[in-house]
Amino acid sequence: MTKLALITGASAGIGNEAFILFARNGYRVVALSREPTGVESADLELALDLESFEQIEGLAGTLEAEIAAAERVVLVNNSGYGQFGALRDLSESMWQKQFSTHVFGPIKLAAVCLRLCEQHGVPLRVIAVSSVLSIVPQKMKGAYCAAKSAMNTAHESFWFDEQGSKSLESVSLVLPGPVKTRFREHALAALEPVLERASAVHREKYQAMEAALAPGASIKPFTASASDVAQKIYRAAEATRPKPRYLVTPQTYAAEFITRFIPRSIQRILFS
Repeated sequence: MTKLALITGASAGIGNEAFILFARNGYRVVALSREPTGVESADLELALDLESFEQIEGLAGTLEAEIAAAERVVLVNNSGYGQFGALRDLSESMWQKQFSTHVFGPIKLAAVCLRLCEQHGVPLRVIAVSSVLSIVPQKMKGAYCAAKSAMNTAHESFWFDEQGSKSLESVSLVLPGPVKTRFREHALAALEPVLERASAVHREKYQAMEAALAPGASIKPFTASASDVAQKIYRAAEATRPKPRYLVTPQTYAAEFITRFIPRSIQRILFS
């Protein structure tokens, strides 16, 4: 029997680096993505739409065969994207997709995996890739900040809900700051429909955001690589006693300290 890793968003960026790392260390890896693209050396690649509970539940049959043959299962809820823009300018569908991708879908997938692991007596670890913006809100990024914050709370609540489970070993969050991936490219694409309906009062902010997300824009100091984040994911998967949270990049460590010990009124000045 081998260890099994189920990784969402495995086709690129952090998910792909995690996929490579787990595979290199002897895991059987199942890549889950909205549009399977032929992840190199994948043991199995499945289509997964996190906006559809029906499709997630529909994977149970295929996942059960994988889980039943595993000695341990690690679910990495990694899929995500940034829906930026002033909150007043976002449509209902933009909000729905942001929360389905980061909260509703990942928790449903975790629930399906736990049910199958319990049926077959297989231990499960759940690891969610969150963000520094889950603990530090930023202007013009409110929907993403809110979704990532909800992702944290939902996964931690999942842990408390299921503490009586004989299969659930741990639930961990990985919180990176800026990471060198195609995140900005995808965020810019998601921003374009917002610009069509944007309020004039925020015109300058949108111009600044477009410039920051544009190809060739400067990279923030202390930007991590996708491999750096994958290493923390793997550490959570292999640790004897996994921690509830793993921080990546100096920005995240600083944000954790500030939000714990600095008064809220001062935080608003620091982060404005």
